[in-house]
Amino acid sequence: MAAKIYPYLTFENAKAAMDYYAQYFGAEIIRRVPLTEAQAVSLGLPSENLAATTAQGEILVAGQKLLCADATMMTPQASSLVSIFLTFAGDAAAARAFFEQITVAPDLRVTLPFGPHQFNGQLGQVVDRYGITWFVAAE
Repeated sequence: MAAKIYPYLTFENAKAAMDYYAQYFGAEIIRRVPLTEAQAVSLGLPSENLAATTAQGEILVAGQKLLCADATMMTPQASSLVSIFLTFAGDAAAARAFFEQITVAPDLRVTLPFGPHQFNGQLGQVVDRYGITWFVAAE
């Protein structure tokens, strides 16, 4: 049996994060479901302004699904333990265009400029506003 694996990201404000990825990464927001009043109460969270909360969100970045939600138990921490590796197969022009598109995002740090790489043809690396490391490659 084959399974699928999707990154599942937690944010202090997943709605704002989804908007950030839509604006700067060209993400398509597939769906965003706010917390219900019952969920907020059971988690000990305020039940006003539930429309601004996210119980479950889904976006597509370069056609790849990422899931997300608000962190409801504690403040999320950035981690270098997991990164997102986005490959454009042999399409170096598409990879470079995507890399150049995302590097205009505020609070984004380029840690490896896009270019030839000894292991992956073309590769670039950034850390976004939320501390998530993104690799962009064309093999």
